[in-house]
Amino acid sequence: MLASAAPAAAARRPAIAVPASDLRSAMLAIGAQANVTIGLTDPALANIVVPGIAGRMTAAAALHRLLAGTDADDVEIDPQTFRIVRRQGIRTKPVGSAAPPPRILAAASISDIVVTGSKRAASLNQYIGSVSLVDTAAIRPDRRVHGSDALVDQVPVLTSTHLGPGRDKLFVRGIADSSFNGPTEATVGQYLGDVRLNYNAPDPDLAVYDITAVEVLEGPQGTLYGAGSLGGIVRLVPTSPDLSQTSLDVGAGGSLGAHGAPGGDVSTIVNLPLVRDRLALRVVAYAAIDGGYIDDPSRGLTDINRTRTDGARATLRYQPASDWTIDLGGVVQGINSRDGQYAERGLPSLERSSAIAQPFDNDYSLGSLTVRHAIGAALLVSASSIVRHDVNSTYDASTIPAMPLRYQEQNHITLLTNETRLSRSYGDGSNWVMGVELLRNADTLTRTLGPPGTCERIAGTRDLAEEASLFGEGTLRLGSRWFVTAGGRIEYARLSDHTLDKPTEGAEPRRHATSLLPSLGLLWKPDSLLSVYGRYSEGFRPGGLSVDGAATQRFEGDSVSNWEIGARWGAPHDRLRLSAAVSYTHWADIQADLIDATGLPYTTNIGSGRIIGFEAQGSWRPFAALTIDGALFVNDSSLSRPAAGFAGEADASLPNISDFVGRLGVGTSVDLAGHPVSLSASTRYVGRSRLGVGPVLDLHQGRYVDTAIGASVPIGRATLSLDATNLLDAKGNMFALGNPFGVLAARQITPQRPRTIRLGATLHF
Repeated sequence: MLASAAPAAAARRPAIAVPASDLRSAMLAIGAQANVTIGLTDPALANIVVPGIAGRMTAAAALHRLLAGTDADDVEIDPQTFRIVRRQGIRTKPVGSAAPPPRILAAASISDIVVTGSKRAASLNQYIGSVSLVDTAAIRPDRRVHGSDALVDQVPVLTSTHLGPGRDKLFVRGIADSSFNGPTEATVGQYLGDVRLNYNAPDPDLAVYDITAVEVLEGPQGTLYGAGSLGGIVRLVPTSPDLSQTSLDVGAGGSLGAHGAPGGDVSTIVNLPLVRDRLALRVVAYAAIDGGYIDDPSRGLTDINRTRTDGARATLRYQPASDWTIDLGGVVQGINSRDGQYAERGLPSLERSSAIAQPFDNDYSLGSLTVRHAIGAALLVSASSIVRHDVNSTYDASTIPAMPLRYQEQNHITLLTNETRLSRSYGDGSNWVMGVELLRNADTLTRTLGPPGTCERIAGTRDLAEEASLFGEGTLRLGSRWFVTAGGRIEYARLSDHTLDKPTEGAEPRRHATSLLPSLGLLWKPDSLLSVYGRYSEGFRPGGLSVDGAATQRFEGDSVSNWEIGARWGAPHDRLRLSAAVSYTHWADIQADLIDATGLPYTTNIGSGRIIGFEAQGSWRPFAALTIDGALFVNDSSLSRPAAGFAGEADASLPNISDFVGRLGVGTSVDLAGHPVSLSASTRYVGRSRLGVGPVLDLHQGRYVDTAIGASVPIGRATLSLDATNLLDAKGNMFALGNPFGVLAARQITPQRPRTIRLGATLHF
């Protein structure tokens, strides 16, 4: 259901300006500008591309112009309500969904958004918990290849380290274990559709081309997603293949930086029906070069941190019957940085001194099979995947420039998963889901250290984690205003670890762990616009094996308990929408990746802590052509009960989480010579945080402002765009780490990318 519900007469001729886009986005824009309700009966039509329109016209005229030459047609239910259907004689059954066609809402009803990450299609205004929905249409073309950075720009509650593309860690709601990469399982689960992307590796940093929606479900999400979801879930929803229409989109852009080398990007999106209404292939391919901007005069080099990203994603969809959908998917992506992106204090801006190059390589591949089958009113989903993830890092470990030392780390990860679940939703808002999940993650970490060309192997690890889970959660409506949610997960984990390249006394023992992860929530809806909720949930991560210098030690699993109270006001497309939540998290036996006195990484438990957070977001549309949106996240964290060896850190804040993050954005559309021009501007402030735990890592970072503007205009089949980032050319310190072997000198900073301007174009056929 795509609608804008407001009581206004469609016979008026309001000013309507809609850029060339997909039909879903255009419907929302017309509904908001003309104050009418628009429904869609065939989900496959949502992704077809429609031309831009601009001028004063009735809603009916706008829809006629929008749909001319497409497979869709508009039907006027009444002067305030319209429905878009497939033209007569063309398939009318829904594509890729076993659910019945969405109903058309009356003009006085509330349009809604479905939180698919709940695994049972829960309505947003009845969802018990905090969730951020990223408007992928608002992600500028210059940011789409940057994957998670584009999401961090949009959602203050989502943060990351800034070591470099493909090597960062994501955090949600202030649950941050460490600024360093190590063997610990991630605190945030990442998903592409229904398949899991990661376990204990850095963020895969997949580009967000051809992504329909992004959901950030704040955690812990242990009941539905199991281990590794302490902070929450980031879920990318890719655009589904269209079984009926061939399309081609080609995009390209070039960028210039104020103090660095130029860059560029290209992308292609192809949708190809192979057997009409039965079989279709959708392929996305892209490549980009980010020009470097860090210089190293000691080696006579400039712009050393050049990064190249290449990737592709493909989905083959087969629909043998209306109640069956089978998707075979694949992803490949490579990120290659030829040196680190950090600079050093005490040198001219954007410069550093190092003895050797420090390249980085992140190669990611994924294969998946997802089957959906309607069983009466219930939906069965089975998603299987295999991930191969290779992460290779090189650091300058030299203590004397004349005697260079190179440290290399190679992490080879293979992840196998399957989740099979059954769910059902009811007309009164009640719903349930139950399922089983199996996971196997094998991780081999090898390390070398020594002069370039003669490096020798030092101690590494081989870790194997196997998990099996049963889970279920349901929401029951109580009367007309109350909803209660309850669920639980039983998870069994078996861990097997042993060291490499060093003698051991006997076999390393296996460990077993069984966890029960409950959830409980209550929601009150005093009227159709207001929802007030409370939620309790838990999450955990299993422990493992770490190498500290020449010694091997185990670290214990950690767990979180979270209490949350929040409220939402307004319908998704109302002129004013607001939401806010306050949360308290207790984190026991925190796992943290640290570095020793020589710069080598290790993992240990640093104690227990607590996090208090407040978040708010809102959107205001004072008139049809202008939208103002904003969001903020404020948190206070503390290591309340430090472990032995960290007593001096009592009541210290947890690492890498800013005390305040805020974002403000403005978007508008104007008519220029008959072409609707979309304009946007945003500013984001990131407050202070510290790098790590312990007095030697009490290094401050943050306190910077990032600004951006953008414009796009459709001209025939083309859409031209002009974007600029870091307008003030600020050089704030985003991250106080670039090389763990030199971080203790407290000179490293990761500056913002200098002012960059990109000119791009997209063609649709």
